[in-house]
Amino acid sequence: MPITPDKLPQAAALTARIGSFHVLIDHEFQVEALLKRPAPADGKPWSIVMMVDCGYHRDGVDPADEASVALAKRIAEAPTATFFGIYTHGGHGYDGSSVAAVVKIAEQERDAVVNFAAKLKGAGVTCAMVGVGSTPTCSNPPAHLDGVTEMHPGNFIYNDWMQVQLGSCRAEDVAVRVCTRIIGQYPKQNMILIDMGWTGISAQGADSGYGFIDGHPELKIKHLKQECGEVESADGSPLDFSEYPIGSILRVMPFHSCASTHQHLSVHTLEDGKVVGRWKHVRGW
Repeated sequence: MPITPDKLPQAAALTARIGSFHVLIDHEFQVEALLKRPAPADGKPWSIVMMVDCGYHRDGVDPADEASVALAKRIAEAPTATFFGIYTHGGHGYDGSSVAAVVKIAEQERDAVVNFAAKLKGAGVTCAMVGVGSTPTCSNPPAHLDGVTEMHPGNFIYNDWMQVQLGSCRAEDVAVRVCTRIIGQYPKQNMILIDMGWTGISAQGADSGYGFIDGHPELKIKHLKQECGEVESADGSPLDFSEYPIGSILRVMPFHSCASTHQHLSVHTLEDGKVVGRWKHVRGW
């Protein structure tokens, strides 16, 4: 995320404390705010990364605009800053309708930063980092990544049901589940009630059942309220309620692991089906 002036005191403290800490910019206003401040500590300069728009159109400078080159040169020539490199995020890879479409977006992502890095080099600005990344484009990369120095896929180590549907991974590659307990049976409605609402898994993926109920392809989450969810048969056939006793646990592979994980204070890690650790989340920004 591009930095804003209110975060600069904290960023200066981190720059002083951490061996290598970078801030992201995509506008001259941010650069002006950084360069108005003194070097963070003992003359240690700001390490600045420029966000490049690779076609996602969420943020980033236009790599075809000469003003982007001029902004990079201004950073590189500043006595209190170092131009570390360029960064992009092919988030539109999530809109790919097929693996081939995602690969095409990955090619565009690569070309945007590699070509811009070459343009900067021609202007006398070097890039120690030329970064690309989104889970779909890193899972289905282009034929080559020549000129790219790093990849930063967001939920690559977790994956989720959305990534399965995008062709980024297989169901067995998804490393996260949200556990929920069955708290009610309603035969007249052909419905099972669970104690997981959108506060437990997020409201994303309604059209995909909010995820996949592990081991129960015959079930589907049809509705999520705030604190509970309604589970019905995936094909509308009558449920055998004896198979789903009240108090038993269902394990849901979430539609989006980033959003579902953020709903909780911590993650329990399992090995051979047993809890072996707990990871506390870093929250806020």
